[in-house]
Amino acid sequence: MKIAIRMLGIATIILWIITIFFIVTSVYSVLQLGITIGGVQMFPSSEGINFSLPFSISNNGYYEIADLNLTTRVTDPDGTILDRSETIIPSIPQATTINSTHTVPIDLDTILSMDHVPLLLNDSSFDIEIFAALNFARAIPIQVYTNATIPWGAPLSHFSVGRPSVSPFNSTHSEATTPVSFQNNAVLDLVGTLKMEFYSDSQGLIASGETPINVPSGKSYNGEVNAYPRQQDVSKLRDRENVHVIFETPMFVVEWEESYG
Repeated sequence: MKIAIRMLGIATIILWIITIFFIVTSVYSVLQLGITIGGVQMFPSSEGINFSLPFSISNNGYYEIADLNLTTRVTDPDGTILDRSETIIPSIPQATTINSTHTVPIDLDTILSMDHVPLLLNDSSFDIEIFAALNFARAIPIQVYTNATIPWGAPLSHFSVGRPSVSPFNSTHSEATTPVSFQNNAVLDLVGTLKMEFYSDSQGLIASGETPINVPSGKSYNGEVNAYPRQQDVSKLRDRENVHVIFETPMFVVEWEESYG
């Protein structure tokens, strides 16, 4: 009986030694864990814009890192969630560095479906929350949180419409030339058709016109749209203070009322 008790005591001591050793080496390994998150980069995609977030995990400890989950949540200035994405890495062995990239897609159709037309017209920024969760030595869960700001360049930044100038066109119609300007601050080229519709106070269509648009990323546009109202409707057009704008591209269609600048 005494021998059994003595053996149990020895086993308990050994178990405690192993536990303490594991705790000490685990804490040391956690301190040797290197997590680096790079700067956010923006790239055009077939549906809008991708934000690319490079990161690296250096496992300089004694144990394997398992089930790494990097999750991001992107919100607009009003706090509305635009995207939630995750990247999963099943295992990072001891003495290994993993370099990877987390991609956050921003679909322009999604933005427009949420009535975010101002994001196409005004430069802004998005908030991105970054959550990293992992399992250390398959026994110790660790979570890391940080946040950052992503600049947003509007494709139709500083959009401005000048008041139409009217000149004779033929015996029945006049030509209304409306100047248009904007800056494409998005990372994607802007290709599409700009349409303008002029309405009377009674919401009757006076005239409409359109022009093709092809503005590379980072470039400005200065052009004009020509419309041809009937001569008897010219006074109605001149009395209006705004115009209905429609912009169509292969990725999105957006329309809004714009006041003359």
